[in-house]
Amino acid sequence: MYQLPPWVWPSAVIATCVLAVWRGRDQERLAAGVYLAAWALTLVVFRSHSEDIQWPVLIIDACLLGILVVLALRSERFWPLFAAGFQLLGVLTHIARALDAGVSGWAYQTAGIIWSYMVIAAIAYGSLTAPKRYAEIDALEPNDVPGATRR
Repeated sequence: MYQLPPWVWPSAVIATCVLAVWRGRDQERLAAGVYLAAWALTLVVFRSHSEDIQWPVLIIDACLLGILVVLALRSERFWPLFAAGFQLLGVLTHIARALDAGVSGWAYQTAGIIWSYMVIAAIAYGSLTAPKRYAEIDALEPNDVPGATRR
């Protein structure tokens, strides 16, 4: 079984946060900051080498999901929908493990890792495309801004 080196995940999270600060706007920075905080809290409560359900991690992931859903509902961009969707899959993975003991610990942890990478990939994509997207919005006339009303 192949396992990524332990430095890959922290590097990916920090690179995503740096990218969000460098190229992102408020939405991207908020998502990256909240994800970084959730990751730090997870480091505190996570029990390594345990294949049991990680209840404190589930609570942190559910809170992160709530914030990403609110961000997705308020955003005019699509990347927050993907980030919230992947986070929902992560929370559902916790719930599946809690409801069915037949879900192996390996599958539980692997699925959680995959969904986590997908969430930060969505945030990174949003950060990379933010300058172009916001430049397009800034170039519109005031009455052409999405959601604006004409008088």
